Amino acid sequence: MDLLAATLEHHHFTYGWLNPVMGLAFAAAGSFLGLSASRYARAATSTGGRLRWTLMAASAIGGVGIWMMHFIAMIGFTVTGADIAYDPGLTGASFGLAVAAVGVGLLVSGGERAGWPRLVLGGLVCGAGVVGMHYTGMAAISTGGRVVYDSTLVAASVAIAVVASTVALRFTAVVDRRGGMALAAAVMSVAVVGMHYTGMAAVTVEGPPRADVSGISPLVLLLPILILALVAIVGMVFGVLASPSLDRESGDRRAIDRNDRPSATVRLADAAGQ
Repeated sequence: MDLLAATLEHHHFTYGWLNPVMGLAFAAAGSFLGLSASRYARAATSTGGRLRWTLMAASAIGGVGIWMMHFIAMIGFTVTGADIAYDPGLTGASFGLAVAAVGVGLLVSGGERAGWPRLVLGGLVCGAGVVGMHYTGMAAISTGGRVVYDSTLVAASVAIAVVASTVALRFTAVVDRRGGMALAAAVMSVAVVGMHYTGMAAVTVEGPPRADVSGISPLVLLLPILILALVAIVGMVFGVLASPSLDRESGDRRAIDRNDRPSATVRLADAAGQ
């Protein structure tokens, strides 16, 4: 067999179920925190508050729920007989794409009263960004061989990303209760994991493997990225917990409205005076 055309054996589950389970956990945590933040963004009364909560939602969903899931899952990707290294610049760019895509998607799709055209446009923008994140992250990997893709499975991963993004944006616009957010986060996390492994199923690595891979070992990157992700999650959790209860705020606003509204007696007196 021609060595240049040889297909190198590769694995997506080198460490068993550890990577997909950890990735699913990050996807669920990021999705739930993002839905919580988007709930506060909808209730914000100032532009600054709305943008701040939207940025938190984008960071949670895009950075933790999507990008961290991708990175954790990629640690399980290995090529037999070849080293793997990551380009730090492209790895960082893939993170930025994920956060920016979700943020732009949230802004484009609008709130609860926005119509389906804006929602679909936001889903397309967000889905395109998620796809860009995934394949930029793949481009950051030096496998010692040449990575080629099955176009049908790539198209399937794109379709999953767009549909999942559209559904996620709809969830961020309408889900209010904790139970609903937990269910929505579960759906979103399964969709993110499904999109990732569909994209990875499209991968074939052709040889022969090179010995001179350039970049940083994924295991060297893993610890600092995990620490940063956990710090971000804890910070977001405290940010949400420290914010006033939306239910209490809604009740206070309703009480103020009732107090400010003239009573029936006052309205009758005014009418009689006229």
